[in-house]
Amino acid sequence: MRNIYHSPPQIFVTACKDEVLDEWRLRVQQVSAGSTILLRTGGYRDALKNPPVTEEEAVEAVTAMNRYQSHRLGAWHTQEASLAHEEHHRREFNDAFQFYWDNLRIQDTLEMKHESCEKVPKMEEFLENMQPFVTELRNMYFGAVYNYVLVLPDDANERPYCAGQKVLNEATRKIIAQAKANGWSRVPDEVTEPGTIEPPCFLPPVNGMYARSVAVAEEPASLTLSIADTSRFREGRITVRFRNEGNEPVRIPDEINDETADYFFLTVLRTERGNFRVLNRKVGKITFNRSLNYRELAPGQEYSVTIPVCLDEVDLEGWKQCSCELETSYYNQQGEGCFRGMLRATARLALQ
Repeated sequence: MRNIYHSPPQIFVTACKDEVLDEWRLRVQQVSAGSTILLRTGGYRDALKNPPVTEEEAVEAVTAMNRYQSHRLGAWHTQEASLAHEEHHRREFNDAFQFYWDNLRIQDTLEMKHESCEKVPKMEEFLENMQPFVTELRNMYFGAVYNYVLVLPDDANERPYCAGQKVLNEATRKIIAQAKANGWSRVPDEVTEPGTIEPPCFLPPVNGMYARSVAVAEEPASLTLSIADTSRFREGRITVRFRNEGNEPVRIPDEINDETADYFFLTVLRTERGNFRVLNRKVGKITFNRSLNYRELAPGQEYSVTIPVCLDEVDLEGWKQCSCELETSYYNQQGEGCFRGMLRATARLALQ
């Protein structure tokens, strides 16, 4: 048995004084998060610490360990392989934390906060006033990370098990060498080839294009995205527009509707005061159990689609005197011959 526990991020802030505007401004000093891995080794015999002593045990050990990534934990295993499995999960969180810190513009949002020195003379009082906002934003940030990692597969033949299999093979090879030295002819000499491991975060939005593990540079896309209409925002609807700015046709999945839009789009609302809300909750993996429908855009052609945004946690009355920015990002890794990657669009929004 094994478990990994992830601590919510801690965001440490301070204040600086703008002498010209006579106001306090929030500044991020440090961000930290941690993980604790707990390994329970009582459910199996460790093939390195307590190796086989008979040919029968060696046959059983090699067979069980070769089946790990496809059948999960068996009677023979190693602590090192369990640790490799959990380290893979730790890397998933690390990559997701880095992605969402930048993508949700957490630092920018925090450092937009300010108060008049005349109204709040002491820096300590300003920081105390800001703490609920910092806590709220931290919780929203951790929620986005946690919800994303939650949809990453963790079952037989998935990446965490393949990472464990790769390390487990070291023990398997030692047992096979021991068997050959002892003349145990019935011990299998094949070793399971690990499946795909990299990158840990491979689903949109934190896919191989953005993850630290592969660090692939983003290429300019001929497909562009814009927010075409926000007149129905209070009803929980916005319209976005795709446009092919290139010289070749561009193909996208024609599968965006009320049920699927949250898997393709991540939409965020920000105010000039630093208020911040994520309006989509299901960003991650979506599986179609049928052939996809496609839409092909010729050069210069546009396509508009209306998508839902969730306003359940937005105090529109409290925000309506503010100038707001609406940002939506489109992610896709679906379909054959389709545009794959991320597009982003922003629009000013008046809530009056």
